[in-house]
Amino acid sequence: MPSKYQTVFRGTLNVLVMLLGLASGVAQLAEIPARTAQWALTAVFLACLLYFVVRFWQIAFVLKIKQLRDELLEATKALALQRAGHQHYLEAIQRISDREKPLFQETLEVTVAVGADDDSDRIVEKRVTTPEPLVTHRTMRPIVPTDDERIVRLDEIAFKAHRQTFGTITALPLEQSRLLRVWMIFDPAMMTPTEWQVEYRPRGLWRPLRERGWDQLVWEDRLPTASGTPSAFTRFEVTFTFPENDQPPSVKERQGYGVFSDPVQDPAGRWEVVWRDEKPAGRRYVWDLTQAVGGR
Repeated sequence: MPSKYQTVFRGTLNVLVMLLGLASGVAQLAEIPARTAQWALTAVFLACLLYFVVRFWQIAFVLKIKQLRDELLEATKALALQRAGHQHYLEAIQRISDREKPLFQETLEVTVAVGADDDSDRIVEKRVTTPEPLVTHRTMRPIVPTDDERIVRLDEIAFKAHRQTFGTITALPLEQSRLLRVWMIFDPAMMTPTEWQVEYRPRGLWRPLRERGWDQLVWEDRLPTASGTPSAFTRFEVTFTFPENDQPPSVKERQGYGVFSDPVQDPAGRWEVVWRDEKPAGRRYVWDLTQAVGGR
């Protein structure tokens, strides 16, 4: 029995004996009738018993709270250690990925859908990857809003990845910050030209474009391949689609890279501009987008 329980028990017992003795002596000196004295002694005993029970419960409650706090502290420490270890693994994977040169070539077709509202902004990236000789995994950075310091998580953008033939792609968040990074694991590994795509919805990506009529998109293609070529891309195409509007949108690449098609409207009224670079060379692309604000 803990020392506090022993102290309460002994203290209550001593008080009970003292009160019973005192009450008995007072009853004898005052010549109180026996029945009344019995009732008085019973009341004293019950009061002491009630005090003992309440005091015992109070100490038990305090000790239980202390035990739970200690357990919570230990669990918090264990969780912190697990998170630190998990972060070390993630950082190690990032370092390995940064040091590896792409062992593949691929064509990339990106559809950038400017929605009529935040919820309808959408990105689709279609790739045909030719391994040289094997691709088991890779990392990528989805296009997400960077206008504020908000941390973007993978589940928030409804990220989906799949292969067009057989096999699976497991997407794991490698870095969740203003610039999201995803680790893609291919099962089975790519050994022949493989078509696959990712699709996601970066909510509010084009909100500035809708509000002020202009915005920009930046794409970094600066990963030299193991074969020494400046880019893993053999063909790079981006299709920009815009909501229905009376005036056509405009898209320009700031450095003049690639070629554009003229804006055209599909049967649903959405505008479409296609840009392509048939000879990517590890460039940094910056597209300036404009559209009429408030138009129909």
